[in-house]
Amino acid sequence: MIFEGFTQDTLAFLRELAANNERPWFHANKDRYESQLLEREKLFIAEVGVPLRAMRPHVEAVPRVNGSIFRINRDTRFSRDKTPYKTYSDLWFWEGRERKLSPGFFVSLKADSVTTGAGTYMTEPGRLERLRQGIAAQETGSRLEDLLSELAAAGYEIGEQGYKRVPRGFASDHPRSDLLKYRVVHAYRSEPVPDEFYGPQFTRWCMERFAHLEPLHEWLTSVLK
Repeated sequence: MIFEGFTQDTLAFLRELAANNERPWFHANKDRYESQLLEREKLFIAEVGVPLRAMRPHVEAVPRVNGSIFRINRDTRFSRDKTPYKTYSDLWFWEGRERKLSPGFFVSLKADSVTTGAGTYMTEPGRLERLRQGIAAQETGSRLEDLLSELAAAGYEIGEQGYKRVPRGFASDHPRSDLLKYRVVHAYRSEPVPDEFYGPQFTRWCMERFAHLEPLHEWLTSVLK
């Protein structure tokens, strides 16, 4: 089978899930989840993986849950929000050994929008230190500043500052002191659901955005390796 697009029912399912975020409703509509969302996502991932790997040969595009598809079930153990399901679906294409720690590209499907982006979303001490050294160094740090400025000018949101103070070991008046407070670095843009969403052209639509984000991805993979 080939990817032929998502459907109006894909969005209707997400919209209705938001209004009926309960296990009985989900189980009664599980066939819709699997046919209109999950199975179509698997086809999309297989399809978009081809041009993605042409651009970045080592990117992982794995068409399964806990591969490039995040689970729709929410982990409510440590959350005040006890609703059992996410009302969106996240797709992740990463480059590196660690699925959640490596830089990657992503698509988030919501009932009324599509978000595309690239960057990192989790970190650990070793990667965080390499990120800070890359930001602090004149050549690589200036390059990151330029990349983020270009993406912001193109309508991308930039994140994400995780600390209130410049970390120990770096001057408080460092020219990139704001970036040194970042915990992770990513850029993303949400747009209304495009007409391409309903056909095979959605692959090209996403790749056009990934191409804009590829220089940021390249910066992160080279600094964090």
